[in-house]
Amino acid sequence: MTRQTQSFPTSSAASRLRPGLLLALAAGAIAAAEPTTVAVKAEPAGLEIPANALGLSYETSILLPDDEGRRYFRADNQALLRVFETLGVENLRIGGNSVDDPKIPVPSEADVDSLFEFAAAAGVEVNYSFRLQDGDPEAAARMARHIADEHGEHLECFAIGNEPGYYKDYAVYSERWTAIRDAVLEAVPDATFCGPDQNPEPELIKRMVKDFGGEGRLVMITQHNYPFGCSYENPSDGMKDVGLLRKVDPADARRRMLSPEAYETYSEIHEGMVAAVEGTDITYRLTETNSLWFSGLEGASDRHASSLWGLDYLHWWVAHGAEGLNFHTGDRTGGSVNLPCRYAAFVSAPGGYEVRPLGYGLKLFDLGGRGRLLPVDLTDGEGLRAYASTDDGQHFVTLIHTRSDAGDKEVRVELPAAAGKVDAVWLQAEGNDLAATSADMRLGGGAIRADGSWEGSWQPVDAGDVADQTVTLTMPPASAVVLRVGQR
Repeated sequence: MTRQTQSFPTSSAASRLRPGLLLALAAGAIAAAEPTTVAVKAEPAGLEIPANALGLSYETSILLPDDEGRRYFRADNQALLRVFETLGVENLRIGGNSVDDPKIPVPSEADVDSLFEFAAAAGVEVNYSFRLQDGDPEAAARMARHIADEHGEHLECFAIGNEPGYYKDYAVYSERWTAIRDAVLEAVPDATFCGPDQNPEPELIKRMVKDFGGEGRLVMITQHNYPFGCSYENPSDGMKDVGLLRKVDPADARRRMLSPEAYETYSEIHEGMVAAVEGTDITYRLTETNSLWFSGLEGASDRHASSLWGLDYLHWWVAHGAEGLNFHTGDRTGGSVNLPCRYAAFVSAPGGYEVRPLGYGLKLFDLGGRGRLLPVDLTDGEGLRAYASTDDGQHFVTLIHTRSDAGDKEVRVELPAAAGKVDAVWLQAEGNDLAATSADMRLGGGAIRADGSWEGSWQPVDAGDVADQTVTLTMPPASAVVLRVGQR
């Protein structure tokens, strides 16, 4: 037998959850005579999952009215409000390439008002970015004052610029960042900031913490990460002519998204962030992230593999102390390259929004990612990921079977207390196919509709599969499940 132990850091915020979904039937032969064991421990209790762990990131350009004068974010966009509620979105970052693109207008007060009126209706906090490249400190100060006066209760912090790698000289970047920060602080003395919104660069974030932490009002380090690289083999050609782009192999991308080697990339980025904030009260968050950059990869970022990846990715980062993740989304990318968003959690569709596979994974995190994390021992767990938490007398266990080329996996979950009543929500795709689209996916036995409603539900686990402190289940390939254990 091989043994893997998952242990978690300690501290952080709080979380909430909404009701949920259904048990899909597991079919197929049992893959092994002896089941995989998932032992959930009562101690030591770990991090409390932040309430705003699950976030989305949008381009600043989304705030601008369309050709008919309608805005995407508005308080009467009922379908979008319901999608946010159903998926459990609690944090909204506005920035991206378009915040610094001189060809794209800076949003007006009316545009920003519409955003924050939506945020108030959705119950989310906003990280709002100001233009840095050729940015106007006075204009930023006026907008900051307006946001603070009219919408302060729904603002988490201000950001300045996006991926400022074009400043090769840190002194130049720091001077321009400081000029906007100082102007904002003069207008809003209690303003706080997050940054630098750069791709992983440990030296930059260390300098940011040193120069702007504490009295500098930097309260959160923010980085971007697309752990599986570019979705095209020749991205520089796409800057000139997208017709020249050559996609990477989707099957290989799906494999990499669910490979254990992905944790090496996560760990390297995590270690850099932890080293930068060590000994301070500054938190860290991935404010722009997704599977592959350059708008994602058709056949991977928009398929079932992304649902299992997104679910595991969220759990991994919050278990390692991050405040949360903001998955970059929208109908199209912004800035100099404008392509359909293959990595979107959902996209505009007749009657509302089509929730893509990634959105299904985010919803399952919303159902199981709450309370205080518990350590898990995983025995003979090849292809299986396991996370557990406790909240208000209940235990939540998330299991992810990442392999599509293996048989069913029999799993025995050992709990720290008598099981009592056990409910489950399953995430599966037709044919257990990692390349399945959202049309072939079900969560709790149901789909997420275009109007944002969810047709699935929690379903009781058969009493014959529950014995004292043990729950036994059979997991089909390429599936995930959340178990809810205890009184309600």
